[in-house]
Amino acid sequence: MVLRRPTRLLVTIGVVAALLVAGGIAAASLLSRGQDVPVEHFDVPSAATPHDTWQTVTDTAAKLAFDVPPDWELADEDESLTTSNGVRLGHLADWGRYTCQGAEYGRAFAASGLAQPDRRPAKAAAELAAAVAADQYSDGHRTAAVNVGRPRPLSVQGAQGVVVRADATLAEPTDQCTGSKGTVTVVALATQAGNAVLVVAADVTPGPQEPTPLADTARLDAIVKSLRVVQ
Repeated sequence: MVLRRPTRLLVTIGVVAALLVAGGIAAASLLSRGQDVPVEHFDVPSAATPHDTWQTVTDTAAKLAFDVPPDWELADEDESLTTSNGVRLGHLADWGRYTCQGAEYGRAFAASGLAQPDRRPAKAAAELAAAVAADQYSDGHRTAAVNVGRPRPLSVQGAQGVVVRADATLAEPTDQCTGSKGTVTVVALATQAGNAVLVVAADVTPGPQEPTPLADTARLDAIVKSLRVVQ
């Protein structure tokens, strides 16, 4: 499913639990263990600004800041979305807005917030990536197939955490306004605020409506790599 504008998030109740039961998540064994996995390091330079013209988004509650390209639109401060696993995301920015059948959609978005405090960063990131992918790409008839990769450790200005990527595909979609395949990247860092998270998500295949998805996926990586800790 094409990513809806965050204020019109499609929430599929219980979809994460259903995916785990169905075995659709590659990281299911990780989630059951509830512990970090020593895997390859993900290199995120601290205070990396992709370009001077990029816009800075600061989340004082989560103690995070990140940058988005100048053609991304920043949402109002009071706009937020709540995922099906109960994480409230704010400080929204999106790209590729369009209207279809009276509803607003977008091709990509970034957001931040705080995940559950009783989770290790690896578990928090994997659960959130699975939830966002399923929420955004499932429809009223089918649940998207979601594959969650293994968490990769990272360190941002001394804060330890992980980055997780999830891919979602909806077979035989019926929605004429949306696409059917996307990717979600989640960074979870242990900051003074708790499990601080950054979510960057986007369509990866063309849908029935313009605009087409981002041709330059390096921009999504640059948003992730711009992440930094603030006091």
